[in-house]
Amino acid sequence: MKILSLDTAVGACSAAVIDTGSRLPLAAAYVLMERGHAEALPPMVAEVMRTAGLTISQIDRIAVTSGPGTFTGLRIGIAFARGLGQAAGLPVFGIDTLSAIAANEPAVSPLLVVSDARNDEVYAAFFDAGRNQLIAPHVTSAKDAAARTEAGTVVLGTAARAVHMAGSRTGLTLSSAGNLPVAASFAALAANMPPGPMPLPLYLRAPDAKPQQATLRQISEASIVHAGQEAADLLSRLHGEVFDDGWSAASFNDLLGSPGTKAIIALDGAEPIGFLVTRSAADEAEVISIGTRPFVQQRGVARLLLAHQLRTLAANGLRNIFLEVATSNLAAQKLYASFGFREAGRRKGYYKRDGGMEDAIILRCELVQ
Repeated sequence: MKILSLDTAVGACSAAVIDTGSRLPLAAAYVLMERGHAEALPPMVAEVMRTAGLTISQIDRIAVTSGPGTFTGLRIGIAFARGLGQAAGLPVFGIDTLSAIAANEPAVSPLLVVSDARNDEVYAAFFDAGRNQLIAPHVTSAKDAAARTEAGTVVLGTAARAVHMAGSRTGLTLSSAGNLPVAASFAALAANMPPGPMPLPLYLRAPDAKPQQATLRQISEASIVHAGQEAADLLSRLHGEVFDDGWSAASFNDLLGSPGTKAIIALDGAEPIGFLVTRSAADEAEVISIGTRPFVQQRGVARLLLAHQLRTLAANGLRNIFLEVATSNLAAQKLYASFGFREAGRRKGYYKRDGGMEDAIILRCELVQ
């Protein structure tokens, strides 16, 4: 079986082609990088395929790290793998990042894999000596991870030293293997996995809720990224922070799979801070949902999202965009008016509020190319 494996989940970019009948990869590439995965991955995949002497039609499966990891990194890797799989009619398998890292260490002793999750927390997973996963990836503290680890266990990952220092017991061994996923090492994990749906990112916790003050000062420099079905879980979490009746990940997955629906997310560094979902048909579009996380509201995030999407829609030939806003939401009405939105009608009792219903104002904006 020939498997193409990809990783952009954390601090590296790697790709490999393996043949499960051979101990050595047919081709592999690995580069440490904190950013730039989107630009590095396509040519890296092309190069390993060329070196392996294969075309995509000769590949049997695609494997990609599915998290935990950085939002941007996971989005890039999974979106690329899903797109390639759909185009070539190949099954795509998600490998959780900690299992991918575990593949770097020989299967001799019990293994704890721990990666830095920031805020004095770690992502942790336990494996037996045969590399069967005993405890799935979860968020915990270095101290708690150390307390649950039996003597004779090897500790691996970017947070391994922190766990080793936090533990009071002896008998834990720090691994000398690589602390990041390596595509050539974990590819074989996909060989015996049963077919299933396309992988989605594994987010083990909601996005950080208390950014540093420096982050708040940089909000005007937030970057905008496009998000597909692979971001359904994250969008659900963000939506739930903003609205009382948050939408489920399944709802977002279905929504983003429908024709004309597009989602963008504003990032401050690696931290998602807002989102916008639109749907287009013919030469018109509508705003389905827009939200800014509570701790950065009234800091210009919604303006950045709207400006970006209105430019994109206009460049794609759309002429009008519509949205609804509650009659009591004066701040939002002021923002929309600054973009040229004007009242085009009303929906009676559109919003459910405590103690009653509230009308929605329908706003229309003519897009100018």
